[in-house]
Amino acid sequence: MAEGCTPLEVPAVLQLHDYDLAVRCLEVVRSHLGAILPEGIRYRAEVIPLCHHRPDNCYPAFGVFGAGRWEEIEDAEARINAWVAGRGVDWLVAQCGAVAAPSWATLRARRAGPGPDLGAAPNPRGM
Repeated sequence: MAEGCTPLEVPAVLQLHDYDLAVRCLEVVRSHLGAILPEGIRYRAEVIPLCHHRPDNCYPAFGVFGAGRWEEIEDAEARINAWVAGRGVDWLVAQCGAVAAPSWATLRARRAGPGPDLGAAPNPRGM
């Protein structure tokens, strides 16, 4: 049985109009979640293909797994987007070379496969 998640969007990375680069930027953000989010959180975030209304309307976002309350997601989204705005998209792009990430095509193909394995790299705080 596949594990469900709550989507969390980072609109700034979508402005790049390059989903491969957006996936890498989201992985950069994910690598910093330990500093962005408060201590003691019990959920994890993975980069996922988020589809709206039809399969061809997909884009990269975070999937948050195991969050207990909607307020946790709202707080995480606000903190992440403020952190991204504070550093800027150019900074994220410059950091992409140091982060391993699947291509957008690979990420979308994994979404179509069985189970919850979305191919995200491990995070030191379990997000």
